[in-house]
Amino acid sequence: MRMHRCAEIRCTELIPMKYDYCQKHYEARMQRFNQQRLNSQELSSRTLRGQQKLREATQSYDETTRQELHDGFYQSKQWEKIASYVKQRDGYLDGVDGKAWDKGDLIVDHVVPRRLLGRDEQLNTDNLWLLTRSQHNHKTAVEKKLNDNQLKNISKNWWIKILKK
Repeated sequence: MRMHRCAEIRCTELIPMKYDYCQKHYEARMQRFNQQRLNSQELSSRTLRGQQKLREATQSYDETTRQELHDGFYQSKQWEKIASYVKQRDGYLDGVDGKAWDKGDLIVDHVVPRRLLGRDEQLNTDNLWLLTRSQHNHKTAVEKKLNDNQLKNISKNWWIKILKK
C-alpha cells in the first residue's frame, strides 16, 4: 500500500494516499471548521438578511420535516385534555418498563403513528400510551425504518419488546 506524510506542517505521520491528513489533524481541522461555521452563522443572524434566511429555513423545515407538529394538532385544547387523561389513566407509568415518572418526563405517543390514522382515530385513547423521551426517540427511529403497512399492523406488545432491548 502506498503511503505519504500528513499534509499538516511538521507532522511525520504516514497515512494512505487517499487521505490528506492523519486522524489527529483531521479532527482538529474539522473542529476549527465547525467553530468557524457556527461563528459565521451567529454573525449572519445579527443582520436583517441573515434573520430572513433563518426564518425561511425554519419555516421550510417546519413545513416538510416537522409536518406533524406544524399543523397545530399537538397544541390544540382537545389534544391537551386527552394527553392529560392518558397520563392520569396510566398513573404516570411508562408503557415499556412500568416505572413512575414526573408529569413532564413522559410523552403521550401514538402506538400506530398519527399520520396513518384518520381524523377521528387520532384522538382514540386505545392507541395512546406513555413513553419517556428516550423511548419515544428510539421508537421514532425504528418507525422511520419501517413501511406504512408494517406500522399499521404492529401491536403495543411488539413495541414493548423492541424498546426493552
